[in-house]
Amino acid sequence: MKVAGSKILIEQKPKTALQKTFLLLEDFFNKLFTPRYNPFYYLGAISSILFIILVISGVYLFIFYRTNNPYQVVQDITEKQWYIGGIMRSIHRYSADGLIIAVILHTIREYLIGRYSHYGWLAWITGLLLLIVTIIIGITGYWLVWDERAQLVALKTSELLSDIPLFIEPISMSFLSNESLDMLLFFVLHLMHLALPVAMVFLIGLHIFRLSRPVIATPRIMTIAIVIMLFAASVIMPATSAPPADLSKIPRDAPFDWFYLFIYPLREIIPLQHFWIILSAITIALFILPWTRRRRLLPAEVILENCTGCEQCNKDCPYEAIRMRFSSDRLPYRAEATVISERCASCGVCVGACDFAAINLPYMTDTRINEGIVKLLSGIKQTDKMPAILLFICTQSAALNTIIDIKDNSVKGMKNVKVIALPCIGMVQPSMIERGFKSGADGLFLCGCLIGDCYYREGNRWLRGRVMGERYPFLSKAIDTGRIREYGVASVNTNKITDEIRLFEGYLNNYNKQKKEMQPREPKVNDMGILRRMIAFSAIPAFLIVFFSMKPIYPFYSKGDSLIKLAIKYPSRYKADCRELTEKETEAKLRHMRKTNSPFSDMRMDCQGERLPINVDVYVDNKNVLSRTYFPTGLKNDGPIFIYEEIPVTTGTHGFKVKIGDSKEGNPLNYVFEKEVGLKSGEVSVINLSGKLL
Repeated sequence: MKVAGSKILIEQKPKTALQKTFLLLEDFFNKLFTPRYNPFYYLGAISSILFIILVISGVYLFIFYRTNNPYQVVQDITEKQWYIGGIMRSIHRYSADGLIIAVILHTIREYLIGRYSHYGWLAWITGLLLLIVTIIIGITGYWLVWDERAQLVALKTSELLSDIPLFIEPISMSFLSNESLDMLLFFVLHLMHLALPVAMVFLIGLHIFRLSRPVIATPRIMTIAIVIMLFAASVIMPATSAPPADLSKIPRDAPFDWFYLFIYPLREIIPLQHFWIILSAITIALFILPWTRRRRLLPAEVILENCTGCEQCNKDCPYEAIRMRFSSDRLPYRAEATVISERCASCGVCVGACDFAAINLPYMTDTRINEGIVKLLSGIKQTDKMPAILLFICTQSAALNTIIDIKDNSVKGMKNVKVIALPCIGMVQPSMIERGFKSGADGLFLCGCLIGDCYYREGNRWLRGRVMGERYPFLSKAIDTGRIREYGVASVNTNKITDEIRLFEGYLNNYNKQKKEMQPREPKVNDMGILRRMIAFSAIPAFLIVFFSMKPIYPFYSKGDSLIKLAIKYPSRYKADCRELTEKETEAKLRHMRKTNSPFSDMRMDCQGERLPINVDVYVDNKNVLSRTYFPTGLKNDGPIFIYEEIPVTTGTHGFKVKIGDSKEGNPLNYVFEKEVGLKSGEVSVINLSGKLL
């Protein structure tokens, strides 16, 4: 017969190299800032704080922003009121970069520790949506400045959207020249930049909807450090605009923000078809990830005959998975607990909260655990030097296979220490502790996650409160708490558990001779020292933000090159010949439905069906640089053909020729356009043939 917890111990999966690396990084920050102030434990809260700062600074900028002359307006805010507007703009900019970093790290961490599956699917899906919306807000924010960087963002975003069939007319055709630019676009972008944060508030609400007591605020010291870092960066390295956008020139020297614009270089590096396949595959894989794990532990079950309706399980559940409902036929108790199975994480925290054995995990019942305690402790051979110790350990806090001998559920090399492995240390109920002492244990060792980093969010906090008599159900006052030791550990430090147990052994051996307090008092944390370290260490992310958002320039365009933009909008001819309508048929049609074969003809024609594709060949100095077939738009291929191509050329004068033809039998289209184009370095020439083929 396997004792309680042995099955879980066997099935514990080893950590991957990436998980170990992340845990080692967290351990480094624990040593630097203590677990109480480890920023990795507050990535979600840091994101919330940065979002609030973004909203506050954004509201200020909104008051002064106008869409009629965006570049000059932003310059006036930055320069004429540098003492407020300039700093607000810089804080807005740097907090945006900080937000995307925090959200990405938060997403990676939640994936590595496995909080995305089953009960956590809603938080995972909304978290991905928040990441996507954050990127979109950042891109539109850069666009609104309308400097060279905004011009680059506009051009590359247009290319990206042009790949999507939903957009019939290439958006790039809106950016052919300064004259063709519609300022109404900035009004739409401004509206989007304001509306999307409102959507984020809604998504944040859904993100934390199933979490009890969500942590949305960082500790005060951390908040102060964030504000000081943003203010210092804004003063030392204020955010400034690049030169104003000019569609007649190539924005090849525009600064580049890798945090928000990383997708554009990927589109350039990876072949277009492969890029969209890879991007789509990654996106779909991330969104279906919660349902890829087949194995799911059974949810908790309520034993109604034992339930008193005390609501403690409802209060302690970290995922809002237990509700209280009224029942008129249960006297003297009118309320009873019920488990929402799809929300249940099978953590067992509710078991530790129930003092009446009214709730259980099906695979690890309260009775089974108590029987396991008795059996394990009865197998210990008592000696004067080896006190009997019962170890309750969380399966998420340590690599159990490295320290536990599953043959007899003891710590390796310590036969006097017997182990009960639980999904969460918060599952330990005061009655289990009492059972341990009554069954012959000289001491109890409670090993869980670090305070502030409980895998199931609050289990270790609730256990500490129960042992200390601060949270119901309380540990009996008859229990000598001096024989209980609580220890928090991360899995990368599993080897330290054995050392701590040996110290506890020595402590128990001397306990009767010289009584001491059971729980060593936590060392006092020097808050000001932590604050100084946080501010000093924040120089690293501040440097990364400045470097990767202002300095690096990805070479979208080669030095010394110029650019020819070819734009064509052409309603190609129908495959089938048009039929002339009779006068009666013409009058029967609504005016807006009357079609003509040509805008210059007054004859009413019945033209319908698919349009012909056209073949386009482009020559520069008699060298073929483009040969492609373009197809009509529309679900029935009955819409016009849109063509937008960028053709890089060297500086100087070039002979430019375009040949356009179709496959109409008997009367094929044979259109040729020739022009001599002279370009200086970095200049853009627009060849717009829209309407000339008719």
